[in-house]
Amino acid sequence: MNVLFAPDWRSGVPYQRLLAEALEAHGVRVSFLQHYKRLMPLTRLLRINPTELFHLHWPEAYYPRLRDRWDKIRRARFSVDLILATRNKPFVLTAHNLCEHNLQHLPFAQVNYATAYRRANLIFAHSAAAKVKLARTYGVDERKVRVVPHGDLSVVMPPPIPRDEARAKLGLPEGPLCLMFGAVEPYKGQEEVLAYWKEARPAAHLVIVGKPDSPEYGQTIRQFAADIPNVTLHFQWLSDAELADFLCAADCALFNYRTIFTSGAASLARSWGLPILMPSRLETVDLGEPDPRVFRFEAFDAQFPQKLAAALAIAPDYQAAAGWRDQISWPRVAELTVAGYREVLAK
Repeated sequence: MNVLFAPDWRSGVPYQRLLAEALEAHGVRVSFLQHYKRLMPLTRLLRINPTELFHLHWPEAYYPRLRDRWDKIRRARFSVDLILATRNKPFVLTAHNLCEHNLQHLPFAQVNYATAYRRANLIFAHSAAAKVKLARTYGVDERKVRVVPHGDLSVVMPPPIPRDEARAKLGLPEGPLCLMFGAVEPYKGQEEVLAYWKEARPAAHLVIVGKPDSPEYGQTIRQFAADIPNVTLHFQWLSDAELADFLCAADCALFNYRTIFTSGAASLARSWGLPILMPSRLETVDLGEPDPRVFRFEAFDAQFPQKLAAALAIAPDYQAAAGWRDQISWPRVAELTVAGYREVLAK
């Protein structure tokens, strides 16, 4: 079976590479759609890249925002481009996002995602709640949505090291430490977290690590954090080994997405055995709940200190997360994915 993944974002996230490698055990040969062409990029690229099955991951790669006079045209043409590209081609889509991050307000944002989800022969969603939300948001028939776990990103990391050793390597202080990690972007709610740390002064050090999505936004967060003594910012891209050190140094992980459909970062923290704090509103993020290491909160209100204290009271435990890692293992993800492929190709 030949499958074409698009876009090729292996350099930014390990998800596609890990899935492709796991699919090989089932006789699936995965290739990656390279480059970008003007006018109708998907139609032109698929014409010169024959495949049995087209597997799209992130639609927005084919209407990139370049902040030039052609931005609106690129967005406007996508639906037609996708329809033409998949006229005679079986097409599946992984629902990484409900809509593109930070850009939901732009023209054609909802239309383009709606076209992709409605056009797909089969959709892979990362949770049962995500399946329901897809159906409600875009009018997708739930019968063409298959629930497949996100996959275990911890497999690319080096083995955990003791917390004190990790903190010494990173120059981090002793005492309770709460970690926010991943690309630093507006939809992740760092400003609200920093406002809480400034006002409430919790007895825990907050560490925010990752590369800002723009120099301007990085400066905004630096200004927010400037006069908060128990906050450390580490603004740069992290290798897998560097991220592992921060995960080992932390006592808990905090996520405050304004909105999110699935979270590879939260799944990774869960795989690492870190206690996790996450808003209740993010119901489509599957963390294997109920679980004693997952704490949902409503807001940064009078109840949040209790949630934070409870998370910090439970020691991180990599071994305790073994069951979760088995549940989202790449062999299991590949098995479920191949079943979906075969279903589409049999029609």
